[in-house]
Amino acid sequence: MISPEQKKISIIEEKELFNIITKQKKEIKNLKAKYEKDIFTLNFIVQNLPGSIYWKNKNGLYLGNNDYAKRLMKVLGLETDVIGKTDYDIFPKEVADDFKRADLKVLSGKNLIVEEVTTFSDSTEMIQLSSKIPLLDKTKKIVGILGISLDITKLKKTELALQIALDKAKAASHAKTEFLENMRHDIRTPLSGIVGCAQIIKSQASDPEKVSEYAEDLIQSSEALLNFLNRILEGIKVATGETLLLKKKFDFKKNIQAILNLNKSLAAKKNLELTLEIDEKIPPYLIGDPIRLQRIILELMTNALRFTQQGTINIEAKINKREAQQVVIEIKITDTGIGIPADKKEDIFTRFTRLTPSHQGIYKGLGLGLSIVKQFVDDLEGEIYVESQLKQGTTFTCLLPFKEPLIMDHMGVEDITLPIESRIYKHIAEIVPNISLINQDFNSYQRKVLLVEDDKLAAKIAQIIFLELNCVIDIAHDAKMALQRIQKQDYHLVLMDIGLPDMDGIALTHRIRLQQWQRTDITPIIGLTAHIDIENRQRCLDAGMNTVILKPLKKETASELLTAFVPDACINQSYLFTEIRPVSGPVLDVDAMKALLKNEGLIKDCINLIINGLEKELVKLPELHQVANWHAIREIAHKLQGGASYCGAKRLEQACKRIVDYLRENGPARHVNALYQQLLQEMQAAKTVYKDYLK
Repeated sequence: MISPEQKKISIIEEKELFNIITKQKKEIKNLKAKYEKDIFTLNFIVQNLPGSIYWKNKNGLYLGNNDYAKRLMKVLGLETDVIGKTDYDIFPKEVADDFKRADLKVLSGKNLIVEEVTTFSDSTEMIQLSSKIPLLDKTKKIVGILGISLDITKLKKTELALQIALDKAKAASHAKTEFLENMRHDIRTPLSGIVGCAQIIKSQASDPEKVSEYAEDLIQSSEALLNFLNRILEGIKVATGETLLLKKKFDFKKNIQAILNLNKSLAAKKNLELTLEIDEKIPPYLIGDPIRLQRIILELMTNALRFTQQGTINIEAKINKREAQQVVIEIKITDTGIGIPADKKEDIFTRFTRLTPSHQGIYKGLGLGLSIVKQFVDDLEGEIYVESQLKQGTTFTCLLPFKEPLIMDHMGVEDITLPIESRIYKHIAEIVPNISLINQDFNSYQRKVLLVEDDKLAAKIAQIIFLELNCVIDIAHDAKMALQRIQKQDYHLVLMDIGLPDMDGIALTHRIRLQQWQRTDITPIIGLTAHIDIENRQRCLDAGMNTVILKPLKKETASELLTAFVPDACINQSYLFTEIRPVSGPVLDVDAMKALLKNEGLIKDCINLIINGLEKELVKLPELHQVANWHAIREIAHKLQGGASYCGAKRLEQACKRIVDYLRENGPARHVNALYQQLLQEMQAAKTVYKDYLK
């Protein structure tokens, strides 16, 4: 029998035991919660790390992987449920073999960091940086493999791009060093000649024959230096993409033949045979950039002539591919020259790269030609290849895409003058011989020329040239002085420097044209510049210049300008002329209109359209004329010419054609206002007759 005292002790012990058990349960609960929290945190980290985490047993069976790995597998179109599967169940055999070889090294106890490349069926590649270590149990026995893989595909592409950029930078730096060495020689040589000749001329001033002889040498050295600097500037403009891309209709064969003709004399001098083969299937006219085409062929042919001492140079052009209105022309230029070393083929298109230094004096050149060719081929979205063997020759192959015109005729074809040709454009319009002028004896008047030039030496040289050509020449050193002189006196010709200190020559020309818009005698303005591209030349013409020529001004060029723009009969202070040749024929040729349109309803519709058009343009034209916008006037006349030809307005058609042709050839030259007035008269006459016809 248990005594009360014993019962009391037993109750106390039970309470203590209960408290202990309760405390232990609480501790176990807390530990479990902490364990679950830690497990959740670790699992969350594993599942959301920006890389694939996976573990396998010793047999290569996947025991688990994280969410990132599953998402990546899904994106790649692979099996996402990998548990219990091997790499051979998931990846192509070649890839699985690589993984297995790496796994065997890890199972031998080695830690491994390796780049793994996976190539898929669509030929895409994924590059992963994988870290693999042995998976251990609590006894530190190897039971499998733990792997972490990061997708570094983009990183590797960036690394490759950086390496390519670095290689290019090194090549460019090397080319730059070579260029500076070559330039030091190429500039020093003509400059030494200039200084030497000048010193001799000074010391031999009493001997006219010696002065003349060394002056000629001085001119040649100066021109060599100028040409060198122009080529450098051109190469820079090409490289910076400042050369305007054209899309014009042009005569393909004519352009190729022009290049050949330019080089015939040099080929003959070296006893080289120059041949041209053009496939007859090539369309006669193409749409593209004829300037770039010419430069590509010119540079390649110049190279061929430079490096070929005997044998032949052949140009071959044929169709490579033709689809719808697109045609790819394959142009091959083959020579029997010295060839290109195999290790230099990759460098030949780099700017300022030369096969031989200039100081050796073997082959001339700046190392710019082929870089310009490559740039222009890229601009045209074409391709260029080179095949060469030392001492046997070289073949450059260009694949250049062009478009075919919808209508294969000669209309709209523009003659492209080569930049390297030193001839003045034809500027006298066809109607000029038909203008009845007051005849004056050439010797009775001196031609008056205004030179706008801020460089004193250039102005002095031009002054001497024009004085020798029996001209009176005034010089304005800035735009303000030029405007003052033009307001006070009429000139037969204005030579305009593009770069002036207070206003550029283009803006100044525009102001002069605005002042002259009401006059029938518009002074020809010739732009003078040290360097001109197609886009800036067009800006000059749009502003009202008649043409643009390159500095330095030569006596031959000045003489050609005077012949073209100041004919003997025009040597008259006021340039007066009595009349423009009148247009001929009826205002409206009804028979011609009916023969073309046939249907009376169609005739009325067309007449209503042209009347509306004439009324609108008669309002617009005076506004354009007031601001001397001859480009827009030409566009309107061109548009009206088409409508007039359909609707039998023969006289209006003639008036439109005359002013369009004249502006295209001359720009806003002296007779354009008379043609403008003639256009307005014929527009009014046509409108009146058309309205009478409808009544």
